[in-house]
Amino acid sequence: MNKLPLILAAILYLLILFTRYLQGGWDIKNLDLFPEIRQSLDQRISQLLPSPQAELLSGIILGNKKDLPVSLKLALRDSSTLHIVVVSGQNLTLVAGLFLSLAGLIKRKIALVFSFAAVIFYTLLTGGQIPVLRAAIMVILAFGAEAYGRQRDGIWVLAFTAGIMLLVNPNWVGDLSFQLSFLATFGIIVLAPKFEKILNFLPPFIKQDIAITTGAQLMVMPVIIQNFHQLSIVGIFANLLVGWTMPIIMILGLLMLLAGSLFAIAVNVFLTYFIYVVQFFASLPFAWEYVGEQIWLVWLGYYMLLTAVVLSLAYVEKTNS
Repeated sequence: MNKLPLILAAILYLLILFTRYLQGGWDIKNLDLFPEIRQSLDQRISQLLPSPQAELLSGIILGNKKDLPVSLKLALRDSSTLHIVVVSGQNLTLVAGLFLSLAGLIKRKIALVFSFAAVIFYTLLTGGQIPVLRAAIMVILAFGAEAYGRQRDGIWVLAFTAGIMLLVNPNWVGDLSFQLSFLATFGIIVLAPKFEKILNFLPPFIKQDIAITTGAQLMVMPVIIQNFHQLSIVGIFANLLVGWTMPIIMILGLLMLLAGSLFAIAVNVFLTYFIYVVQFFASLPFAWEYVGEQIWLVWLGYYMLLTAVVLSLAYVEKTNS
């Protein structure tokens, strides 16, 4: 294969990217669609649920930055589950991935439809904010390519989509939400399938939930540590135990908004379970450790080690087949 066109295309892309960087890029800082509707839905949630369950649900499905009790906010931070209750690309990516894990119970294409519907609803409910819009585009294109083609197709589509976004605004490469959504999507596409094969002894839904959560967490962990200087020792376990509830909470929460108190008890049960698990893990004496700022070579080494593990798993899989 002649690599000259690819090299020339890469050079052209870098030139355009550099030009866009000098121009300052394009950005909308305060995009928020349907604020009145979101406020009305938020008030309805407060009427139907007690505190802090109401604030938690409002954060999960509406992206509202409401004041959670300080103890709960610290517990979410220490258990590395804070991303679930804030508007973030990582949150949307994980929600989409968890809906996709329903493929263990239903046909994959139907699960993909549920996943995309969740992405669209989440994007609209949270007001179409820029971090969520970026993640929504990446997830839909990458998951779609991976589902209808091969794993490699999803990787290339993800890289291409991220590249186009950086042409729109090169400054996004330093945006925390952009980094988290890209890495979480990459983890779900690349790492999760490898973990699924290792966990073949588990029921389909459980193994896919574990694989998706673990894959995403392993990819985003260095970025979280570098920005917040905190390593959650219990983060993966806490996310495994509460992650599977996200699709259920979102569905029941939406049904509650449509049908009222009929579904309020059910969603309250899952929210209470969520709070209990988060507080339990955060209360453990070894829940987290402070990590000082590291040079980039440390994280490069981490990703190289992770790459080596993935390649080793792929080699073992190939030799056993």
